[in-house]
Amino acid sequence: MPGLVGLLVTALIVLQVPAAILVYLDAKRLNAENPLVYFYGILVPAAGFVVVPAYLSKREELPRESADSEPADS
Repeated sequence: MPGLVGLLVTALIVLQVPAAILVYLDAKRLNAENPLVYFYGILVPAAGFVVVPAYLSKREELPRESADSEPADS
């Protein structure tokens, strides 16, 4: 059984990290406020797969940075 658990944890990491990177890059491209929030939300174990569909369904409605605001440090 420990081998199966290790395999599942590895599979989650292998899937969640690229998904988090893609969502971060997309949020940054859309000039969303705080793109790191979405990145970290996906990396939370077992909750990340809930954040991805929520992000994708609401990505056009994300709050945007104003043109006169300072660029985000990331």
